[in-house]
Amino acid sequence: MKVLVGRFSSESNEHSRSLMSLDKFILKYGEDCIDSMYCRDIFEKNGIELIPSIGAIGHPHGPVTLQAYEFIVDKFKQSVKEHLHEIDGIFLFLHGASKVIGLQGGSAEHAILREIRAIVGPYMPIALVMDPHGNLSEELVSNVNLLRCYRHSPHIDTKETYQFMAKDFIDLLNHREDIHPIYYRVPIIIGGEKSVSFDEPMVSINNMLEEAEKTGRIRSASFHIGYLRHDGPNLGCSVVVCPKTKKDTEFADMWARKIREFAYSKRHEFHYHGNVASLEDAIKQVVYRDQGTCFITDSGDNVGSGADGFNNYVLRQIMNLDDFNHKKYLVSGIVDFNAHAFLMKKKVGDNVEFDLGMDYDELCQKIHIKGSVVAKGLAEEMYVGKEDIGTVITVKVENMPVYVVVENDAIQYYEPAQYVTSGLNLDDYDVVVVKQGYISAEFDAYASYCVMALTDGPTNQASEKLVFRQIHRPMYPYDDRELDEI
Repeated sequence: MKVLVGRFSSESNEHSRSLMSLDKFILKYGEDCIDSMYCRDIFEKNGIELIPSIGAIGHPHGPVTLQAYEFIVDKFKQSVKEHLHEIDGIFLFLHGASKVIGLQGGSAEHAILREIRAIVGPYMPIALVMDPHGNLSEELVSNVNLLRCYRHSPHIDTKETYQFMAKDFIDLLNHREDIHPIYYRVPIIIGGEKSVSFDEPMVSINNMLEEAEKTGRIRSASFHIGYLRHDGPNLGCSVVVCPKTKKDTEFADMWARKIREFAYSKRHEFHYHGNVASLEDAIKQVVYRDQGTCFITDSGDNVGSGADGFNNYVLRQIMNLDDFNHKKYLVSGIVDFNAHAFLMKKKVGDNVEFDLGMDYDELCQKIHIKGSVVAKGLAEEMYVGKEDIGTVITVKVENMPVYVVVENDAIQYYEPAQYVTSGLNLDDYDVVVVKQGYISAEFDAYASYCVMALTDGPTNQASEKLVFRQIHRPMYPYDDRELDEI
């Protein structure tokens, strides 16, 4: 048997000023595309040959340009048409939170599946892995046979989810039956920072998903948190349950309704994860904490949820401290195109003087920096070959124990290994600022203390103040009704 594989990932924040153009995607073809799916070994052990299409990996950013989308979807369509005579199924990763400028309906995932299904017809088996921070619909789910998203946020089960789905898909291919997942909309809008899987009610929801899968009559069960950083008709939470066989459809429907009802009953209990404070209080907490490395997350400029990384407000507050308490501070990082272009011409050890700040508003107003270049490297290994985007330069501010990483694009720091490739030693710093909301699992394990600062910006955490005009109402928290009234 042969299975075609492909990947498209882009989390689109329409409040960001930066668009996701094609040059910002990491494009993988051939063997690299197959390896990006994390489950080559499982298919090959079962005698299944994988046929690569395209792996288009984009970090969270603003909306995707139509040019980028059309290039990527054409590669998918070309591969499907070329291999249609020989493939037995299609195995995909589609994030779920894309938004394409000028595309009817907006969602790349919906359109990609619609295009593929039009080519292969109604009965070609299609399996889909997704990020939980995505917006679904009945249409999207009806175009696949199997679907499962990561269960954990932070996403510590990425590889596990791909491999779970690979095994399930192989079983479906060996015992062919035209099954489709059960989909239910859950009329709740919640942010990722209020739905961390280590906290209730997500712990109980995930336990229900596990219980459903252990019945032996359900292939997979997912709770999709949704993505609230762009407006659209599919926005909100959802439940997807895949029956084992056609005979199990009613059983799967019962479980899907049960999970939906439970999740909605807990709508008032979703809450911020971990330590949360105003920026002023967060800085005080880390400055005067006795020992160990402390992390502050700049939640209003969370590039992991599509913010543009321009805000330098936290850096300015640290530079204005009266007492640094003998600590070293690292801000990672700040996006400034002009400052980055200037620093790219400099070497480690050079003294530099420049303005830092895109100056679009008060959050990213220009500040004058005088200091020296202390490191130069890649924010992540995947940017080998795309050094113009991935290279970061760290500058120490003169006469202050303050260091700032200057970036050309909104690349998130989420694990210690990135500091090594950036030319830095994380152990050298007492306070580290990262552009996240909830802290990543890797930094949480490393740090002695983490606090989410409630800052302003494209990912402002006061989601109840966001304005949505295209969503399906009623929707909590904008409407608070009982489920049987909706």
